[in-house]
Amino acid sequence: MSTSQILWLLASVFTAAGSVVGVVASLKIRRVRFLLREGSTARGVVTRLEETRMAPASDAVSTSRSVGTTVYYPVISWSTGDGRAMETRTGIARPKDRTLPVGARVEVRYDQADPSRWILPAEGTGFWWLFSALGAVFVAIGLGLALGGLL
Repeated sequence: MSTSQILWLLASVFTAAGSVVGVVASLKIRRVRFLLREGSTARGVVTRLEETRMAPASDAVSTSRSVGTTVYYPVISWSTGDGRAMETRTGIARPKDRTLPVGARVEVRYDQADPSRWILPAEGTGFWWLFSALGAVFVAIGLGLALGGLL
């Protein structure tokens, strides 16, 4: 395989991966912004923590320090405006000392048409903006490699 073919292959991989990451992050940001702007508000309470142990991605030896770490997903109970009881789990797990404690009261923003679409406004969009930026960096690297393949 020639150098220009390798550059084109890497350019394709980086550009595709960056595009996927960027689009997914942008869709999540859009959803969060919609719920913050248009969503209904409910008061919720953390009723329990779902414990999960970080496992290696494969049977191979892993060097990640987080492998074997126990993390927790807060489970939140709340009711919609029309009285439907909801119990939802956050999408981000954290170590116990960095997660919401049982009994914590939280604000929930949800879509009245589909209450399964909900967020905690306190979590914001910073995490997703980071992924969006990472996607842009991957696309820029891919385009740079493509340019290098042309020269």
